[in-house]
Amino acid sequence: MEDTLLEKYFRGECSPEEVKKVLAWFKGTELGVHQEQELYRLWQETEAGEAHKEFSANATDILARINANIDKQADENLAEDSACQTTKNLRLPQSNWKWWLKAAAAIFLPVCFLWFFSNYFTGENTSAIRLVTIQSGPGIRKNISLEDGSVITLNANSQVTYPQHFTSHKREITLTGEAFFEVAKDAQRPFIVKTGGLFTQALGTSFNINYRPGKQNVAIALATGSVKIEKSQPGNKNQLAILQPGQQLQYSQIDLTYKVSGFDAQAILSWREGILYFKQANLEEVIQKLESWYGIHIQVSGKIPGKKQEWHYTGSYQNESLDDVLTGIAFVKNFTYEKKEDKVMIKFR
Repeated sequence: MEDTLLEKYFRGECSPEEVKKVLAWFKGTELGVHQEQELYRLWQETEAGEAHKEFSANATDILARINANIDKQADENLAEDSACQTTKNLRLPQSNWKWWLKAAAAIFLPVCFLWFFSNYFTGENTSAIRLVTIQSGPGIRKNISLEDGSVITLNANSQVTYPQHFTSHKREITLTGEAFFEVAKDAQRPFIVKTGGLFTQALGTSFNINYRPGKQNVAIALATGSVKIEKSQPGNKNQLAILQPGQQLQYSQIDLTYKVSGFDAQAILSWREGILYFKQANLEEVIQKLESWYGIHIQVSGKIPGKKQEWHYTGSYQNESLDDVLTGIAFVKNFTYEKKEDKVMIKFR
């Protein structure tokens, strides 16, 4: 039996197939001294670990009960040795290793199974729960009401995935795209939004997240309450910041750095009210926002502004048509446009 598999088993991380493999080993294996010492070491490491406190809290008591049985057996062996006036080292005989293993299994396995099945059927193993996925297409925004009373406003070209029924200890959402969250208070179940490698946790608050794979930045802006933002690391999570209302964390997916600063609420949150807002937006930003907002594809030709040219646009449009928006921008920025189905050709003069 590989040590790594036993370590996974003691930590409760085995798949159902791996659990069967370990149980078969427990049932049919006699241990040597070295193997017993390794098993004991792994057990102690499990007791000291922090990953699954619900199991670790019982590990000391379990091991004490096993040791008590071992000591009792050893005392009986010592009494037999004394009666025969034979000098021997006090050591559990090899023939009793199988007994020790069965005693350990008899006490340890019920606890392990209790932990395994409680996690398997209460949400720790996502294969045992039903997930709901909601998408919004180009130019489409959706309001989603969750069973806990929380509300998600999903921006265009975005997707959320969450359990049909939240577990008893957390409410976890996975987001791709942009969404605004109004979180119902529940002190016993933190509300966690996963965006790539970032985790945003709240109890009762409202915040906006903009995360699009392939784009440079992830932006998390807090409107009310407080949120904790963590970055996943191998084996753990690293806290990046705790935001206060009016603060925004921007995380670079390129160089893996972040900064916390204030934000313009109109620029970040106005999309929820159907307001298309530009603030000193360059040409690329204007095109990306128009494509996402209206579900179109834009091609640019003519005297396209170069990177060295100062090309920025500021303006807002509330529930206006694509023609009205393009006409307004074209008047200021000196271009013409032509529409063909879902394509728009912009030509700079």
